[in-house]
Amino acid sequence: MTAKEYLNRVRKQNYVVRQVEKELTMVKSDILSLKAASLSEKVSGTKESDLADKYVKLEKYFDKVIAEWDKLIDMRIEAKAMIAMLPDEAQQAVLYARYINCEEWERIAVDMEFSLRNMFYVHGKALQSFERLHRIALEKCI
Repeated sequence: MTAKEYLNRVRKQNYVVRQVEKELTMVKSDILSLKAASLSEKVSGTKESDLADKYVKLEKYFDKVIAEWDKLIDMRIEAKAMIAMLPDEAQQAVLYARYINCEEWERIAVDMEFSLRNMFYVHGKALQSFERLHRIALEKCI
């Protein structure tokens, strides 16, 4: 596995977390509107046990969100420790901003007061340094 592939796993997991959180919000909203409808009007076939079943399912969605967050946190801790071992602080900052904070290239360049070209140069050097430093760990990752 390359350094970029390894670090992109963290970035992608961040998107997974955001999507399951969005899904949880939508399901919660659906259940609350279902509850409001059942309280305001009698719908044939609707029972309180049906609503309780929906809450149990909502808890399962919540557990999924927590599991994805746990995975992201573990990945971030590991990646941050590996990034911190790079000797160049600018390289650390670029990798941290891009892969841990999931920032856009333009934002990173502005924050670091780099041209885009210079920022990409630093990024490339950072990936090379990361791979050299963590070659054995990256080989174990599949």
